[in-house]
Amino acid sequence: MKGFLFVTSKGAKVSKDGSQLVIDIGEKRSRVPLGAVSHVFIMGYVNVTVPVIRLLSTKGKFLFIMNKFGKLISVVYPEFLGSDNKFRLLQYAKFSNEEFKVQLTKNLLLQKLNNIVNVLSGLYVPSKMSMAPVMEWKESVEASILSASDNQSMLGIDGNMSRFLFSKLASFNESPFYFERRIYYPPEDPVNALLSLSYTVFYSVLHSVVISAGLDPYFGFFHIKRGRHAALCSDLLEIVRPFLTALVFRCLNDGFFEKDDFVKEKRGVYLKNEPLKVFLKYYTDVVIHNRDDSYFSQVNNYLKYLKEELKK
Repeated sequence: MKGFLFVTSKGAKVSKDGSQLVIDIGEKRSRVPLGAVSHVFIMGYVNVTVPVIRLLSTKGKFLFIMNKFGKLISVVYPEFLGSDNKFRLLQYAKFSNEEFKVQLTKNLLLQKLNNIVNVLSGLYVPSKMSMAPVMEWKESVEASILSASDNQSMLGIDGNMSRFLFSKLASFNESPFYFERRIYYPPEDPVNALLSLSYTVFYSVLHSVVISAGLDPYFGFFHIKRGRHAALCSDLLEIVRPFLTALVFRCLNDGFFEKDDFVKEKRGVYLKNEPLKVFLKYYTDVVIHNRDDSYFSQVNNYLKYLKEELKK
């Protein structure tokens, strides 16, 4: 099975030798056959040679460049993205229709709402806690979504949904890492650093998923494009954000991390290199390679629905 290659060591250099990627970290050299790699992530101060970028591009591999705080800085796209523009043209035309976008957003948020309830059920039921308050909340939010008339109001609903999930997960947090609220960038504490990293890796991978579906990742229906922001990737991320959030809190409660696994600077908090490697290995095993209903299959099902709606 092909995997993602993460290069995270400060000062590492990635070069090529034939069809192999060569990673030099100080005196240590590793070789990775390109055929074993689906896409490449580099984080922090890592050097990548031009021949490597050219090789990845010609072989259909994405190169994702992230900073040490887990923010996606740039994406180097493959040279060949396909010439079938049918769905992209439909996307550009129909995403200019506000009523159509509202319909898609309602479907998206209803799916996210169900996933939030599923996440909380996995905590409440084993603890013998009543789900009645959660189901009452769900019923109220569902009514708000269905009665919403525009995406601006649904941005507010989405924010309230996320805050509800964070508050409930925080109440089950038995780790030494305190979580008060979501801080986007830069992350100011270990929990926010892990959340940002988890969301960004999945958001990055969605670039290739969306392009493979014949759509433009930068042209969304819910989120507003800002600069290099891939709005459609952000839209699709909302479906699985509850599961990614739960994954982070599960890692904390399972004792994955200690306080000295993190570095705190004036600009923010980030994982040290060795615990970062452990977390990324776990993340790729659980999220990327285990493509069950919690992650990519839900995204792919939504993309099928989206493309059917575009064809109408």
